[in-house]
Amino acid sequence: MDRRSLLRLGGTALAAAVAGCGGDDGTETDGDSPGTDGGDATPSPSPTPTETPETATPTETPTPDSALTGTPTPTATPGSAATPTGTPTASPTPTETPTPTATPRQAAQVVAVADGGLSFSPETFEISTGETVVWVWHSSGHNVRPETTPSGSEFSGTPGGDGDLYDEGHEFSFTFEAPGEYEYYCSPHRSVGMTGSFTVTE
Repeated sequence: MDRRSLLRLGGTALAAAVAGCGGDDGTETDGDSPGTDGGDATPSPSPTPTETPETATPTETPTPDSALTGTPTPTATPGSAATPTGTPTASPTPTETPTPTATPRQAAQVVAVADGGLSFSPETFEISTGETVVWVWHSSGHNVRPETTPSGSEFSGTPGGDGDLYDEGHEFSFTFEAPGEYEYYCSPHRSVGMTGSFTVTE
């Protein structure tokens, strides 16, 4: 009886062991196959290509940005060109040329007409032949009329007759070629002593 039960036990244990080995082999084989295949798939260079496009894209993007940054620099250059435009502010030089006003006043003598009173100032003076006298009106309602002139003189005073009067700011000039004594007056104010005289020398 003991022998039989031993045999049975031994047979059962063997069967179990065989069954266990077979199950382990099948499991290991399945595990090995995918493990081996999976091992082959793991080393596959799939991650490498993924990294390559990423690195290339960011590197090229900054390049055009920097190119744009360089463009504004030349834009600033034309801005500086506007600076020389400011330099021509030397335009006051032409503005300062009020000298032409003095050009017609190339006078040897300037006479003020009624400057603060009914008189000519200076009342008498002397010039040389070929020189010019300019009368400048400082108030309105006056003229310059000759009373005596030397022979050969063409001096006839302000244009018009005794009744032609001129306003403040008016100027009358004459160049004297004939030497001699000249006397003149303001016709509306002659009676109050608004007279003058001068001598032209050779």
